Amino acid sequence: MKNIKRILVGIDVFDKSNAVLKRAFMLARAHNASLTFVHAVQVPWLSVPSYFGSESLDVDKEGIQKKLEKKIKISKVSAKVPYRLFIKEGNTDDIILYEAKLIKAELIIIGAHSKSKGLKNLLGTTAQKIVNKSHLPLLVVKKSVKEKYQNILAPTDFQRESTESVQYVKRLCPDTNISAVHSSETIYLGGPYTIEGIDVVEYNVVAKKYARKDLKDFMKEHDIKKGKILDGGVNSKEALIKHIKKGSYDLVVIGSRSTSGLNALLGSVASTLLKDSPTDILVYV
Repeated sequence: MKNIKRILVGIDVFDKSNAVLKRAFMLARAHNASLTFVHAVQVPWLSVPSYFGSESLDVDKEGIQKKLEKKIKISKVSAKVPYRLFIKEGNTDDIILYEAKLIKAELIIIGAHSKSKGLKNLLGTTAQKIVNKSHLPLLVVKKSVKEKYQNILAPTDFQRESTESVQYVKRLCPDTNISAVHSSETIYLGGPYTIEGIDVVEYNVVAKKYARKDLKDFMKEHDIKKGKILDGGVNSKEALIKHIKKGSYDLVVIGSRSTSGLNALLGSVASTLLKDSPTDILVYV
């Protein structure tokens, strides 16, 4: 795994929260990394009313620059962290991914969504698009920032991707408590679709037995002290979300099968976590 020396941060001029900036500076200081801040200006050319005529819409890049510089100055936690700021025109996800590739970033950080009226789902959609297209770890900041990450939850399906995600988060956030969790989904077949010759009840019992063994091995391999098997019933994703909300976690880390896009991240769990988890989310690709 590469050292974390260059971090690309997507920021929103309309977002009143400084959580993304504070988290970025905190991680950059811990790794002696540099920060590149990017704000993408999306001009809605196709939705501009015809009465504007042929005149182009001018973007006040200078005004945006000043507002963002002020936000960065307020959020800066260390004078030793070097940073640059760029204002670009285009789709947010395309701009972020292009600039990340240009600077050879090892990590992308963005916010979960904008608090601004009318832009509620803008960065939420952007996060999913970046996960689909990116080959870089993505940190989605949802919570306010007071200190470094203290309690990290690592959902696992015991595949290579979740192993790599734990290895990465240990490098990103050393000396942090990590808990592992596996949400076991119950197979139910009833009525006219029951398969003859298969004891589904016995299968579920055996499956949970092996899940407990796999979790124990997973924890031993990564020196994780706490772990839990969730009885997910018929909806393991819902059980996982409830577990996260009940806990005191401030970061959830998941692994990505990048060859298949968002829907392959621990099944379809990643899209659910990006949308419904109250904690920050780190997707390792």
